[in-house]
Amino acid sequence: MPVADPLVMPLVLELLECYEAELAKMETPPNSIGVRPGTVVDFLLSMSDDECCNGLAWIRPEGFYPSSAAFPNQDTVAQKQGTRAWAVTLELGYVQCAPTPDETSIPTNEEWLAVTQSVMDAGAAMRRALCCFIDAQPMRAQRVLPGQWRPIAVQGGCVGGAIPVTIMGPACDCSDAGDTSS
Repeated sequence: MPVADPLVMPLVLELLECYEAELAKMETPPNSIGVRPGTVVDFLLSMSDDECCNGLAWIRPEGFYPSSAAFPNQDTVAQKQGTRAWAVTLELGYVQCAPTPDETSIPTNEEWLAVTQSVMDAGAAMRRALCCFIDAQPMRAQRVLPGQWRPIAVQGGCVGGAIPVTIMGPACDCSDAGDTSS
């Protein structure tokens, strides 16, 4: 698939390849793994499948900003050179069904333990995917900053977790970007 965005999408696709490989090692890997746009991933918005209960993992572009002076800090003054570095923040996420009670019972501790273990296995897959991503280009070691893994609250019977990661993207050369005068 041709990618017109030379900054965000190549990073997304490379990280997705690592994430898919690591999720495949789970005892029960998610059925749906992909890229999702937007401010949040609505894992209850499925067209043909119960993505949550079948397992859903994603990479979501969260944003990007100029960071030429001191990665991962956002530039606060104009840069004098024509080359600008960018910080790209992506989210790796995972959800699955939480144990659901029926009319005569509630989830057992064993059911909660199994779901918790699965969610944490997905968290471990996220960490390994980041290692894979860095190992693909060892110079990235100082250019990849994972954030805090955070749980996703039970919503519509789904539970999981997500972690943001900020990556120093390639610098762009603005010298031949064309005439920007109005």
